[in-house]
Order: sequence, then structure tokens, then C-alpha cells
Amino acid sequence: MLRSLIPPTLARLGIAIAAPVIACAALVCDSSAADLQAASAAPLFSPPAEEIAQIRHHHIKRLVERLTVEPGELERSCKYESEIATAPPINRIALTFDDGPVPGGTEHILNVLKKYGISATFFMIGQKAAQHPELVAKVRAAGHLVIANHSWSHPNFHDISTAAQTEEFLRDDAIVTLSNPVKLFRYPYGNSTCETNTLVHLHGYQIVGWHIDSCDWAFEKNGKVDAKEAISCGVLPQYRDDYVGHVVSAARARRGGIILMHEIHPRTLSALESVIQQLIASGFVFGSIVDPEFRTSLR
Repeated sequence: MLRSLIPPTLARLGIAIAAPVIACAALVCDSSAADLQAASAAPLFSPPAEEIAQIRHHHIKRLVERLTVEPGELERSCKYESEIATAPPINRIALTFDDGPVPGGTEHILNVLKKYGISATFFMIGQKAAQHPELVAKVRAAGHLVIANHSWSHPNFHDISTAAQTEEFLRDDAIVTLSNPVKLFRYPYGNSTCETNTLVHLHGYQIVGWHIDSCDWAFEKNGKVDAKEAISCGVLPQYRDDYVGHVVSAARARRGGIILMHEIHPRTLSALESVIQQLIASGFVFGSIVDPEFRTSLR
């Protein structure tokens, strides 16, 4: 009965199944005055419109597939095994940032994290890490932060061959995470495959998903998310024009968890300090996904 209602629901939301969707372009107070000023200023850059469009397209495509393909088929193909089914440690938050490093963005995040004494994990794209080794070095120099594998060029692993998936993982491993004592991998768009699951485990990696999708890619357009984007990210109606409210309410609903954010979105970077302040005010404690408490959230 439920599945018979899915196509009309998708139609009302304006989701075209076959067509691509295109988008518009614990506290530390000893930081220097310069660091605090830098942390409060939003970086002046904009991500390529094509990059934002691809993120939105694959998120909506993922939503459509979850609604229209039999769960058993998705399970057999391992398409979404990277999603976290286990509950997070109660009242613990782990911040993660994808798709960097980005000049301006990476430094801004590091300054905010330093101000609040917070650890985070950076899932870096190999191509960008190769272009900006100085930013990779800055993240490494922070010491308490983790750099992780997010593929070489950020393709959808559902759309490329097994050989291409292998190359994407190994090229990023060679430049980003080869010398890391902790080996973590996050699929682009969270789209997993059985073959790459086996590959990354053979190389000693754990796969990292997320409990909370900040939906920053959707808020980036004009500060609001539409109906289908809200469904994709789990944004409640009252927070469809409130990015910070969405992230904090989702954390409260899950009682903590791993939060997905992206370095490439200016709105996310400018709101990061507010998100941190409100989560602290709500009683959450920040940690790292390599902490023992988060072990059951990795696979």
C-alpha cells in the first residue's frame, strides 16, 4: 500500500526520476585577538556552481532510489551500507567536513575549531589536496584533527566501474591518508558498493557515514530548502529556512551523532560558530569519530 503511493508523492514534489536535477549556483578562550577575528569572519569565496549542482542532483537521485527500489535490492547491491544504523553515543557530537581542502574555507574552520577546542575529521578530495598541500599541512599541524579519504575526484561510485572505484580510492590514499595511523573512508554522496567496501577493508580502513546531514548544499542556494530537499536531509518544516536550527534540532532528535558538513559552502562556514555555540548550550560534548564511543558508528 505504501509503495503504491510513492510515485504520486514524488510527482507532487516535482521529482523527475529519470532527469537530473540542477541547482542554483569544551571552550578554549586563550586564542589571540587575530585568531578570534579570523574565526568570526566568513571566508570570501564561492564554490563552483557545477559542484553544487552535482551534490544536489545526487542527493535527490538517492532519495528517489530509496523510495522506488525494493529495500532487498539495495541491500544486495550494498548501495547504502555506509549509512549509520546504530545509535550515536548519547550527547556526543563529532564534526566532519567534506570536499576540501579549500583556500579560505579550511583556514576558517581551523580557526573556529581552535577557538572552541574542538576536534574534527576532514574528508579530503585527493585532487584538491594535491593542489593545496599547504592546507593539508595546516590541518595536520593542528594535531587533534583527522584527515580522511574521500576519493580522488569525488565521483558517484554508483556510476563508475569497479576499476575506476579502485583507482579513486587508492590515488586519494597515496596523497591524503597513506601515513595516517587511523584509516577512514567516506564515499562521495555516501553511495557505497560491495566491491569498494571489500577493498577499503582490505586496506585497513573503516567506512564513515553520518547521523545528521546538515543539508548545507540545499541551504546554500538562498537560505531555504524546498520540499524534496527537506525529505532528503530530514529537515523539519519549521527549520526549512533555518540552517542552524535544523542542525541543532537534528542533534537533539538523535541525541548526538556524527554531523556531515562541507568546506565548500560559505553559509556553512559563516554559521559554524553559531552551530557550535548552540550545541554546547544544549548540553552536547564534542569529540572525534576516532574516540571509543563512536566505534559502533563506523563499519
